[in-house]
Amino acid sequence: MKPSAALYQAFREVGEDLFAQGLISATAGNFSARDGEGFWITKSGVRKNRLAPEDLLYVGLEPDPERDRGASVELVVHREVYRATDARAIVHAHPRTAVALSLDLSAIRPVDLEGRLVLGEVPVLDPTTKSATREAARAVAEGLARYPVVMLRGHGAFARGRDLFTAYARLTVLEESAQVLLSAKLWRIG
Repeated sequence: MKPSAALYQAFREVGEDLFAQGLISATAGNFSARDGEGFWITKSGVRKNRLAPEDLLYVGLEPDPERDRGASVELVVHREVYRATDARAIVHAHPRTAVALSLDLSAIRPVDLEGRLVLGEVPVLDPTTKSATREAARAVAEGLARYPVVMLRGHGAFARGRDLFTAYARLTVLEESAQVLLSAKLWRIG
């Protein structure tokens, strides 16, 4: 089974853009999109800036050890978000400034107009485990049921959307807002 040409194109463009903007390193991050009774997700360890159709895996909403083999390690998070929200797509990335701010803040509260309008605020979640666990999955799903984007402290951001481009766009707003917030804090200090 292969994704539709349009869906593959969306995955490819989002992967290229995330990498070009420094929101992920070559093999980091992951993203997924609902399709029928399941969803497409990036495979583990693939270069997101050079995605080929075979780098995507179709999985169901219920775990299936055979079918899930090779999927991103964050599959458990994506699956839980789809069960708990109306998300049609999820993008997980590591926006540097937002990750840095997550180390000390309980929420990223944008001071710029676009950030306030698009994101409101971005809660910083702090489960004991920060990646690829049921605990992290539940925390992210609960957060994304209320907010368009959440952060896992010191790890990265998860954004939901009606499609991959919407989720991706929210991550770009997050990083820009985090940069503005950090600049404003530094300006006040200096």
